[in-house]
Amino acid sequence: MEEAYRAALVCLEGMNYIALPRLLQLAGGARELWEILKSGGDRATAMVGADRAVSWADACRRIEPARVLEGLDERGINIVARGDNRVYNRLAAIYDPPALLFMRGSEPPDDAPFVAVVGARRATGYGRWAAEAIGEELARRGAVVVSGAAYGVDGCAHRGCLKAGGFTVAVMGCGIDRVYPPGHAGLLREIASTGCILSEYPPGEPPLAWHFPQRNRIIAGISHAVVVVEASEKSGALITADIALEEGREVMAVPGPIGSSLSLGTNRLIQKGAKLVLEVEDICEELPVEYIHVTEATYDSSHGTGDGQGFDASPVERACVEALRGMPRSLDWLAAKTHLPAGELLACLTAMSLKGWVVEEAGGRYRLLVDHACR
Repeated sequence: MEEAYRAALVCLEGMNYIALPRLLQLAGGARELWEILKSGGDRATAMVGADRAVSWADACRRIEPARVLEGLDERGINIVARGDNRVYNRLAAIYDPPALLFMRGSEPPDDAPFVAVVGARRATGYGRWAAEAIGEELARRGAVVVSGAAYGVDGCAHRGCLKAGGFTVAVMGCGIDRVYPPGHAGLLREIASTGCILSEYPPGEPPLAWHFPQRNRIIAGISHAVVVVEASEKSGALITADIALEEGREVMAVPGPIGSSLSLGTNRLIQKGAKLVLEVEDICEELPVEYIHVTEATYDSSHGTGDGQGFDASPVERACVEALRGMPRSLDWLAAKTHLPAGELLACLTAMSLKGWVVEEAGGRYRLLVDHACR
């Protein structure tokens, strides 16, 4: 079984997790690489060096890959490998994709937008508030909130998502069985019980400093968008933003006071073209349309609007109402979502505005006014 061999390879002492996918490609697969290393011959020496070839040959002869997988399962640790789901497959296209991920908790949904919320560990009260509010509001709109479980912005984003009953993903820079940072033991338990924890590092791996910049490529890789909340000019969150840009992900930032050192990174990102986030709808506008689901509903004249008049909608009006539920939307977004011509939509929205069902806000976005009466 491919995943058993991959797990056993990752768990070899001294394995270079970044180099492993390249070794797998050279060997033609995990089982093939295992057999090469087990033989300890010239090819193994050429691939990993003489010292490792000797030590790993001995380890491979003693270890049974299937037993490694069983041991992980007994500890409540699952393996997520390439081809398992769309979430992992998004990582396949990034630079230096992981050979596999270890996971505790539930498998993330593959039909929801993933938004990374990252930022300063020593966040100000403003930063903590913004991160928690964004995490909560994203969860209310069905998004999965991704972060690194660190103190400050990361932890607040996770807590906001959990507060709203959403699904949050914590990507660790250490073994998945490690509690790091120590003060987040309770938070990590809650994340594992309702969301999931991911790591490319095997159980027992300590939280080494160089793990965290590498971990950031996974945070960016599984996400559709990255939002930075407070960051100094040398913040690790900016590494995540840089990776996201390189991988074609949306990058956004929450502005901060110009006199704060923790606003330098985010304000510079905005200056360089990152989208400025003033409200969660600014984030949602950049998410892939295919992840926004429309709920079917039935309307008749017995439903009332806020002023007590009947709600008798045409098919196009009903499509607009459903698409506008939850947040204001632009005309372009509505056209992409409903697959209706922009001209027809504009005429419909104008009529709905005259009826008092929608209002056009600054920036050309339309907001639903009768949502409470159309459920």
